[in-house]
Amino acid sequence: MAAFQSEDIFARLNEALNLFNPTERQDLIKQVNGIFEFHIKRDNSPNAEAKIWHAEVKHQGIIKPGPSPSNPDITLFLIDDDMVALAVGDLSGARAFMTDRIGLKGPMMMAMKLDVIFRSLGMGPPKGTADDLGYDGFESSYLILQIAEYLKVLTDEERKAEVARVKGVFLFNIKNGKGNTAVWMMDMKNGIGQMKKGKIDGIKPDIILEMKDKDFVDLFMGKINGQKAFMTGKVKVKGAIMLALKLESMMKDTQEKIGFFGQKQAKL
Repeated sequence: MAAFQSEDIFARLNEALNLFNPTERQDLIKQVNGIFEFHIKRDNSPNAEAKIWHAEVKHQGIIKPGPSPSNPDITLFLIDDDMVALAVGDLSGARAFMTDRIGLKGPMMMAMKLDVIFRSLGMGPPKGTADDLGYDGFESSYLILQIAEYLKVLTDEERKAEVARVKGVFLFNIKNGKGNTAVWMMDMKNGIGQMKKGKIDGIKPDIILEMKDKDFVDLFMGKINGQKAFMTGKVKVKGAIMLALKLESMMKDTQEKIGFFGQKQAKL
């Protein structure tokens, strides 16, 4: 029986991790703070062979074959080819989840941290490419990616309809506890819409939203509503304030599309 392609992926990840010095390893553990268990099937057939690996990125920082010796924070179910595509950056975790190519048991936010592991170990989307929307040390990165992937799974006609509904350009200035700022721009006014890390050349924002990283996460997750966040000063808005309501609606559409608050099994 041929080996799983994932075996090479996990071996390469572990090899890269072993090259980390203690400080680098602790930095990765602090960013991820989770235990992952991967249930990989050879293909989509009902009786396909399956193997299990685990990545403990919570205390020691190790990747090994077999189930996790302690309860995992998240368990992921996918086929061998998709595991490889995730690792090399041909498939994002958000897109895999939205298109039923990955199932999970556990919090979606933890699943999104797979990108941190892959990027830290030299895999995933290269930094500086159009698909690289992440800022290290910002939980908001995972949620911005969700919105971007939500747009990508829509047809061009659906995207045009969404642009016609929103009619606005958003600039996000998000600050973390270390005093760093992450900037994203979302154009939902022209063409079929786009999300970009940094500013989009030649386009002015209709609304600028400034907030802390944690408050953006809470807003997206529905822990606070936009009006309350604005009234309490957690969100500062400059420009067309009515667009903030359309953003909140778009966030809800994204959550429904990806099933952010639920758990689901991949259709394997």
